[in-house]
Amino acid sequence: MNIYDVLRLAWKQLTQRRLRTVLTILAVAVGVMVIIALSSHARGIYVSFIANFERLGPTTIIVSSAGTRLLSDVDVYRISELSGVSTVIPMRTLSSNVEGLNIRATLVGVRASELKELLGGNVDLLKGDLFTDSPLPIALVGYNVAYDQSSGNEVVDVGQTIAVRVGTRTYIFSVVGILNYYGSSYLLSSPDDSIYIPLDYFRMVSGAQGYSVVMVKASDVNVVSDVADSIRTLLGARARITTVQSVINTFTTILNQMNLLLVSIASTSFIAAGLGTFNIMMISVLERVREIGLLKALGMSDFTVLLLYLIQGLLIGLIGGLSGFGLGVGLSQALTHIFSLTIGPRNP
Repeated sequence: MNIYDVLRLAWKQLTQRRLRTVLTILAVAVGVMVIIALSSHARGIYVSFIANFERLGPTTIIVSSAGTRLLSDVDVYRISELSGVSTVIPMRTLSSNVEGLNIRATLVGVRASELKELLGGNVDLLKGDLFTDSPLPIALVGYNVAYDQSSGNEVVDVGQTIAVRVGTRTYIFSVVGILNYYGSSYLLSSPDDSIYIPLDYFRMVSGAQGYSVVMVKASDVNVVSDVADSIRTLLGARARITTVQSVINTFTTILNQMNLLLVSIASTSFIAAGLGTFNIMMISVLERVREIGLLKALGMSDFTVLLLYLIQGLLIGLIGGLSGFGLGVGLSQALTHIFSLTIGPRNP
């Protein structure tokens, strides 16, 4: 009996118990599908996370005021004079509500000349223009402020005035531009949920001359740690220092551990499927004791009998594995689509 005859006989025996074979293949497919889907989705989250941080750049250091005391102009100047510092961008941020629209947004006071650096080197305008550094009540609004996230309808347009409430005070701004969709931001407020106004106007109407956040750019990625340490020494407990690279390293460690846990959990179904396949093969052998005896009487060797049932197990594993791989890829794509619909922009 040649290998072709063994393959044909193995396949014939599998098809004789179709329901049992299909259920065993399905068990293998589910195990592979879950592992592929979870691993792919975790990797997608990691790539998305890293992409958001890459907008800021690996040389970025975020200095935020600790407590109620703001960072002063003197602090900003002293930071700019530190060795290894190339750029310093001070800003003031406050939580706010857009009246009449039930929209929560972050009001950000920043100089127009520094907005490009703050947004990762590119100001992607959907409509209108940038504001100027004049102390005027003008604003550049994010995508989620201008468009309703449930319907996608435009609720704020260029030239329109908006009333922004901060605490007990309300400010009126004329919208000069709308930003395109940027996506999530983890160290700074998301551009999509922000309202950018001239820093000089912000300081004039708020009466506070300090800054809540200062974004610092190091001259080289190799000096980021040294610059962060220098700022920490300079400001002490008055500020919290966060580097992009440290956050990426922390997130990578957490995600790797989470991915290992998810794969370990998913692997239990894969192991169960393997044990199920082994059990089915044992039952198949016991059911065919007389048939095996007849085959051996006709000259089939012990190795050929063993090969027959090994091929059956191999066929079940191969079909289940390929099916699970395809289903896993499909499920990971579906999860990506679902999450993109949940957190992504609505078409205007």
